[in-house]
Amino acid sequence: MYSSILIFHIIISVVLSVVALFIVIRSLVGLIRKFKFSNFQDYYIPVFAVVLLYIELILGLLLYTIHMNKLEDFISQTNANDYFSSRFWAIEHTILMFFAIIFGHLGLVYAKNLVKSQSKFRMNFLYFGLSFILILVSLIMNIPRNA
Repeated sequence: MYSSILIFHIIISVVLSVVALFIVIRSLVGLIRKFKFSNFQDYYIPVFAVVLLYIELILGLLLYTIHMNKLEDFISQTNANDYFSSRFWAIEHTILMFFAIIFGHLGLVYAKNLVKSQSKFRMNFLYFGLSFILILVSLIMNIPRNA
């Protein structure tokens, strides 16, 4: 069960990274070329990204509880390094992802409530850009631990 949830979590994070990159690029192009803010590309796709962020939160919390329950069963002096190496998941990854969710949600709220298209594109670029950077940093931090 743990491995299937982990695979699903990884697949959704890759899809989320691609969607967030699309939002950032679309917002940058909209700012530069002064596009009109469209409901589908500029609002509903960010809604989909935020839904993916919340699904990732649920899956991440499931993985965290399963992983910590497994770790508590074999804590001893010989495998203390394995226990402390999970600090990444307990601290850094969790904090980065909570901020990614907050920034994505803020971008969505601003995109819905602002009036001017350029302001909406600017807020989408800023907040989904920050969210994308946090997701990317977390993925890059994960590569050396699992490679």
